[in-house]
Amino acid sequence: MPELRNVVVFTLGGERYAIELRWVREVVSLGFVTHVPSAPAALGGVCNLHGEILPVLDVNVLLEGARGLPPRQGDGALVIDAQGLVCALRVDQIDHVASLHAAGGEVTDANGRRLRLLEADELIRRALDQVAAEVELRA
Repeated sequence: MPELRNVVVFTLGGERYAIELRWVREVVSLGFVTHVPSAPAALGGVCNLHGEILPVLDVNVLLEGARGLPPRQGDGALVIDAQGLVCALRVDQIDHVASLHAAGGEVTDANGRRLRLLEADELIRRALDQVAAEVELRA
């Protein structure tokens, strides 16, 4: 039986996704984003948000392995807090916040369209796995 989930619906690379509101600390416009040379592909850069340096993750790499657009100043982002880590996910557009029916890793919007429900814990785990693999290669 489907459960109601409070989610933020957003667009990235022409696709619509949802992430549970409980993981989202805030919605922001990115300030200046600094590229980190030789960082894993999942790390699009870092930015200073309210005096805290945050990694900006490339959701495309974490989901499909292909790099998305590089994050830049003024891009929208979701600041998430999962597994004790705070990071930013660059997005193209925030669509809305809603309570949607969830089942099987998806939510269904008011128009009956299914959207992939992203798990913040899984995104962070994938990013950490990439970092660990990069460290092993350099050791």
